[in-house]
Amino acid sequence: MKRLLALLLCLAIPASAAWVTDGKNSRQYAVPLKTPCADAEVDKSATGAVRYHNVEVKPGVTVPFPCKQVAGPPVVTPAGYSVKAGKIYDGTGAEVQLRGISHHGFNGDGLQPQNLWNMNWQAQIAHMKALGFNAIRLPFVPDTLYAPASKRGYLDAGLNPGLDGKTPLQFLDLWMAEADRQGMYILLDFHSVSKMSQYYHPIITDPKDYGPGMWAETWNQQAYLAKDWLRDLTYVATRYAKLKHFIGIDIFNEPRDRVRWTLPAGADPLLVAWKPLAETAANAILAANPNLLVFVQGVTRNDWSGKEKDLPLNWGENLQPQGYDPLNIPSTKLVFAMHTYGPDVYVKSSFSASNFPANLAADWETLFGFLSPKFAVVPGEWGGRYGVGGAGVNDVKWQDAFVDWMKTKGIRSSFYWCYINSGDTGAILNDDLTVREDKIKRLKEHWQ
Repeated sequence: MKRLLALLLCLAIPASAAWVTDGKNSRQYAVPLKTPCADAEVDKSATGAVRYHNVEVKPGVTVPFPCKQVAGPPVVTPAGYSVKAGKIYDGTGAEVQLRGISHHGFNGDGLQPQNLWNMNWQAQIAHMKALGFNAIRLPFVPDTLYAPASKRGYLDAGLNPGLDGKTPLQFLDLWMAEADRQGMYILLDFHSVSKMSQYYHPIITDPKDYGPGMWAETWNQQAYLAKDWLRDLTYVATRYAKLKHFIGIDIFNEPRDRVRWTLPAGADPLLVAWKPLAETAANAILAANPNLLVFVQGVTRNDWSGKEKDLPLNWGENLQPQGYDPLNIPSTKLVFAMHTYGPDVYVKSSFSASNFPANLAADWETLFGFLSPKFAVVPGEWGGRYGVGGAGVNDVKWQDAFVDWMKTKGIRSSFYWCYINSGDTGAILNDDLTVREDKIKRLKEHWQ
């Protein structure tokens, strides 16, 4: 008898099975195998066949013999919101453009939206919608979820009745439901481990670990570990799962300083690897709520091995490592949401170049633009005073150049910083609540 030949065929009849033939018999085997096989071996005790190398098995197929698996992105059948060719779609298949604005406050000392001393919180949401925004990025911290009820400061109770006696989480519940009712897409942004300070990364083993003369105080004055971060991410993913416009979670704001994309063996124990943290967070969020998208920011520090170009950086801006060491997160669920700013926030050396602002496009392309349109690229923060104070006309030039560049790239979604009360960017509303119509005009050009 000739040596048995094993031919593994991944057939679409039915889609959940595959045929294996050994020369005598044809048998059907059911799914699933979640990662592909680079090398397959037929078990003699099971089939009497010999070994076969380099048998490719498509994701979703079970084989009746031991199989050496190779790493690959998890196979996720898109549910709810998804990404295809750099664009975001809802569960019906309709494209979603995010005309976004950040609205901070739930992450700060008051654990409530800004400016409730002279505005009503429901009216704020309606106002953002009336200005043309359809998405709100809402920063929160663990304190938002666990702080007890207390008498609220910086709030006009006449304008905002019924909030006294509510915990920050109860207020967040009301806010999320109202934003969803008004048809606003909601991106929850895990901003820091503490309402008191913006920490480098989502793990703090010592509540006073923030550098000489600095401090960060966690909600319970205890260490905040990776398991706590995953608990809180999955908690909000599950708690608001029934809200139709809850589109995703920005897993951490501006990882920097001690953060690297990955770490070699023997690295400084104070350093933290962002890539495995992001992958673990994505897996946890999608397991808790598969309808969501996972928004991931870049890092700050460059790799000095020669794989990256050494450029001046904003916090969370550098996504060059994705080009050579990609995240193991399904592209159908992944959104890159780096932050980039002009001279009102951080003065880069590139802003003083003789060809500014024409020189900026090359840097944006290197840092994150190269990912589009293969991936969804949605700037998670950008903005500035736009000529009123700060760096003056140079910030106008920067923002105009960035909008023009996004248009050439086909990037029509982003989250502008911010709605109100921002010391370095001036916000969309002035302190007297008048609207910066010049900023709105530029944003509408970006959205077209």
